Amino acid sequence: MLTVKIKDKRLEERITERAQRFGKNTQDYVNELLAIVLPDAQDVLSFKRLKAEDYGYVMNFEAESNEAVEDTTPFSEVTDTESYTKDLRKKAWRKE
Repeated sequence: MLTVKIKDKRLEERITERAQRFGKNTQDYVNELLAIVLPDAQDVLSFKRLKAEDYGYVMNFEAESNEAVEDTTPFSEVTDTESYTKDLRKKAWRKE
Protein backbone atom coordinates (compact mmCIF):
# COMPACT_ATOMS: atom_id res chain seq x y z
CA MET A 1 0.00 0.00 0.00
CA LEU A 2 1.22 3.45 -0.89
CA THR A 3 0.38 6.60 1.04
CA VAL A 4 0.23 9.84 -0.92
CA LYS A 5 0.70 13.05 1.02
CA ILE A 6 -0.73 16.16 -0.63
CA LYS A 7 0.77 19.35 0.76
CA ASP A 8 -1.30 21.71 -1.38
CA LYS A 9 -4.59 22.32 0.45
CA ARG A 10 -6.34 23.58 -2.68
CA LEU A 11 -5.41 20.44 -4.62
CA GLU A 12 -6.51 18.24 -1.74
CA GLU A 13 -9.87 20.00 -1.60
CA ARG A 14 -10.37 19.67 -5.37
CA ILE A 15 -9.60 15.94 -5.28
CA THR A 16 -11.91 15.38 -2.29
CA GLU A 17 -14.68 17.43 -3.91
CA ARG A 18 -14.49 15.51 -7.19
CA ALA A 19 -14.41 12.17 -5.39
CA GLN A 20 -17.59 13.15 -3.52
CA ARG A 21 -19.18 14.40 -6.74
CA PHE A 22 -18.66 10.96 -8.31
CA GLY A 23 -19.78 9.25 -5.11
CA LYS A 24 -16.44 7.58 -4.47
CA ASN A 25 -14.05 7.27 -1.60
CA THR A 26 -11.15 9.74 -1.95
CA GLN A 27 -8.60 6.90 -1.82
CA ASP A 28 -10.39 4.97 -4.58
CA TYR A 29 -10.66 8.11 -6.70
CA VAL A 30 -6.93 8.83 -6.35
CA ASN A 31 -6.17 5.20 -7.28
CA GLU A 32 -8.26 5.56 -10.44
CA LEU A 33 -6.53 8.83 -11.35
CA LEU A 34 -3.10 7.27 -10.93
CA ALA A 35 -4.14 4.25 -13.01
CA ILE A 36 -5.17 6.59 -15.82
CA VAL A 37 -2.00 8.70 -15.65
CA LEU A 38 0.38 5.75 -15.17
CA PRO A 39 -0.94 2.87 -17.29
CA ASP A 40 0.72 -0.53 -17.35
CA ALA A 41 3.51 -0.81 -19.91
CA GLN A 42 1.85 -3.88 -21.39
CA ASP A 43 -1.29 -1.91 -22.25
CA VAL A 44 0.61 0.95 -23.85
CA LEU A 45 2.40 -1.15 -26.48
CA SER A 46 -0.08 -3.67 -27.75
CA PHE A 47 0.11 -5.00 -31.26
CA LYS A 48 -2.16 -7.25 -33.23
CA ARG A 49 -0.54 -10.66 -33.65
CA LEU A 50 -0.27 -11.68 -37.29
CA LYS A 51 -0.51 -15.24 -38.53
CA ALA A 52 2.51 -16.36 -40.52
CA GLU A 53 0.29 -18.53 -42.71
CA ASP A 54 -1.57 -15.46 -43.95
CA TYR A 55 1.51 -13.39 -44.79
CA GLY A 56 4.18 -15.96 -45.64
CA TYR A 57 4.94 -17.35 -49.07
CA VAL A 58 7.28 -19.85 -50.67
CA MET A 59 10.16 -18.38 -52.64
CA ASN A 60 10.79 -20.18 -55.90
CA PHE A 61 14.11 -19.55 -57.57
CA GLU A 62 14.68 -20.22 -61.21
CA ALA A 63 17.84 -22.14 -61.96
CA GLU A 64 20.29 -21.10 -64.58
CA SER A 65 20.27 -23.24 -67.68
CA ASN A 66 23.29 -25.35 -66.67
CA GLU A 67 22.46 -26.10 -63.01
CA ALA A 68 19.69 -27.65 -60.99
CA VAL A 69 18.35 -25.75 -57.95
CA GLU A 70 18.71 -28.80 -55.72
CA ASP A 71 22.44 -29.01 -56.43
CA THR A 72 23.28 -25.42 -55.51
CA THR A 73 24.99 -24.59 -52.25
CA PRO A 74 24.27 -20.99 -51.31
CA PHE A 75 26.81 -19.30 -49.05
CA SER A 76 29.40 -21.97 -49.77
CA GLU A 77 32.08 -19.25 -49.69
CA VAL A 78 31.30 -18.50 -46.01
CA THR A 79 33.73 -20.24 -43.68
CA ASP A 80 33.21 -18.22 -40.48
CA THR A 81 29.51 -17.51 -39.95
CA GLU A 82 30.07 -15.25 -36.95
CA SER A 83 32.32 -12.79 -38.75
CA TYR A 84 30.13 -12.99 -41.87
CA THR A 85 27.00 -11.98 -39.95
CA LYS A 86 28.86 -9.20 -38.12
CA ASP A 87 30.02 -7.81 -41.45
CA LEU A 88 26.49 -8.00 -42.84
CA ARG A 89 25.14 -6.06 -39.86
CA LYS A 90 27.84 -3.40 -40.16
CA LYS A 91 27.17 -2.95 -43.85
CA ALA A 92 23.41 -2.78 -43.32
CA TRP A 93 23.59 -0.12 -40.60
CA ARG A 94 26.51 1.92 -41.85
CA LYS A 95 25.62 1.63 -45.51
CA GLU A 96 29.16 0.58 -46.41
